[in-house]
Parts: sequence; C-alpha cells; structure tokens
Amino acid sequence: MQSLFLPDELELDYPEVYGISTPMRHLRLGYILSTSHHFKVMYEPEVSSYDKESAHGAYHLTFLDDDSEVLIIKNKGNNSLFYPKYKTADYLICSLSEDEINKEIPALISELIGISICFVLTKPNQKEILNFTQLL
Repeated sequence: MQSLFLPDELELDYPEVYGISTPMRHLRLGYILSTSHHFKVMYEPEVSSYDKESAHGAYHLTFLDDDSEVLIIKNKGNNSLFYPKYKTADYLICSLSEDEINKEIPALISELIGISICFVLTKPNQKEILNFTQLL
C-alpha cells in the first residue's frame, strides 16, 4: 500500500508564541490592555485546549497600526496549562493567522503597567502544537 503523505508533510507548523509574565489577574490585564491606544480589545469567554479538557480565558487584540490580530490566552486553565512547557508564563500571545506576530505587539505590551516581561518562547513540539494550530 502506498502512503499518501510523506512524514515531513505531516508536520504541523505555527508562528512564534510569546509569553507574558505578570502578577495581574485576568480582568485587570484586560483593563490595562484596553487602556492602550494601540489595541482594540475584545474579551473571549474561553479558549479550550485541543483535548477540550481545559478552558482558558482570552483576549482578542487587534493592533490598530496594521489590523493584525493576536490572542492573549491565560496559560493556566481550569484543568491544565495551555502550554505546559512554560509554567512561568502567565499568558501567551498567539497568532490568529499563519503569519508571524508583528514584533511591535509584544514590545508595546511589555511597556504596559504591571507587565513584568514579554518574551519569545521556543516553538512547540508536534504534540504541544495542537493547542495552537486550532486557533488558526
């Protein structure tokens, strides 16, 4: 029997993911984001992990300079972490398209009051990437 796909064709890909470290609670972060004149912010009631076992609060951000969109997801959900490799990342900045995140977005977020640090995370492995590819 002949295979329809080569192993390298089955690999999933996803743009860079950024982590945010902050002591702020979820609603406070949303308020701080909404005070920035760089973003339009919409609350997303929850984003589920790929296995649907954990729900994570999120904010949909539109960068007003170029209309690019990202999702800021609370890493710690009701049952598990969205990106378990990064327990120290309180929130994740994830692309909502196959394009890389505009580098100005994490830079502007890191300047907001109450944000300790905003940093690039290593690319998820093929098992971890399922949580992210479902966002596209």
